Amino acid sequence: MYRWWVIARQAVLAGAVVVVTAIAATRATAAAGTGECCPDWQRYAIFDVLFLQRDNATSGAVIAEQDVGGELQPLFTTQSMQSAVAPGVRLFYGQLGPDDIGWEVGYLGVYGMYGSDDRTDPDNLVVPGVLGQNVAGWSTADQIRPTYASSLNMAEFNLFRYRCCRECPEDTLLWSRCDGPSCHCINWLLGVRWAGLDEQAALNVRCCEDDPFTAYSVRTSSQFIGPQMGVRGRRQWKNWAVEGWAKAMLAGTILSSSADPVTSSLAPGVVYREGRSLSRGGVGFIGDLNGSVVRRLSNHWWLRAGYNLIWLSGAALAPDQWDFTDTPDSGTTLVGGGGLFLHGANLGVEARW
Repeated sequence: MYRWWVIARQAVLAGAVVVVTAIAATRATAAAGTGECCPDWQRYAIFDVLFLQRDNATSGAVIAEQDVGGELQPLFTTQSMQSAVAPGVRLFYGQLGPDDIGWEVGYLGVYGMYGSDDRTDPDNLVVPGVLGQNVAGWSTADQIRPTYASSLNMAEFNLFRYRCCRECPEDTLLWSRCDGPSCHCINWLLGVRWAGLDEQAALNVRCCEDDPFTAYSVRTSSQFIGPQMGVRGRRQWKNWAVEGWAKAMLAGTILSSSADPVTSSLAPGVVYREGRSLSRGGVGFIGDLNGSVVRRLSNHWWLRAGYNLIWLSGAALAPDQWDFTDTPDSGTTLVGGGGLFLHGANLGVEARW
């Protein structure tokens, strides 16, 4: 009799396990399939303030020299103009739609990327190349000040397929579908992105005391447009969440540059080189990585903080367009293939409802 009691008890326990497993599976399927409780929002809006450091990845060509004991030594290169941390903003709005398909639009702008250098040494500063020898006062200058400024704007539209499910402890009966400890979502994105990088570089030269600066100024524009794909993940608890994404874009580019005429304060009215305007097409790439920690402030508002890596290649960087030769073809080649690397923090808020 005891043996049959043991068998019956084990059968009851096994049946209970089956029932519990079935209930758990039903609840998990319902939560994942309908999205009723996971996630607990259908729309989102994000506003981030960005603090990004730029890596000056120009060619490194010498743009100024100094006479030291009768020998010319490099003074500045195109990489001497390292910019400080630049501010920016990022905006996103998106919706989760039916059939696990959603959409979003976004904008990112980085402004005030500016770098400069300065050196004063009367009659000992030299602009390199034949151009420096031919422009009056540029081979015995008192002061040279190179400057470099740029701004970046990007806009994107993405469709994404999302999959969200709730994770609960093994004893699922203790948790309702809306009270589980975490909800995680993964989104596969496919969209289109546009980016515009606008730059200006000026090699400012003062030949003599009390004379005005004259400059070799160049402006460039690099326009990127093309398809992008990526993945984004978010794991959300009651009051905390972590989120990250990786996006990659292969773009067609339109590159253009323009240079002002080269003159000297010592020879008013003389133009040593006429202004130039150039353009051509190319191919570029944009990579975008972000990781953020998010803290709930209220039912719908969250505080965000994270870190970003952004890489562009295939751009026309303004300092790379400086040409210090002096022939009829000087300044008529547009140099592309430049890179831009940004990294830094983001701090902002988001609304989810």
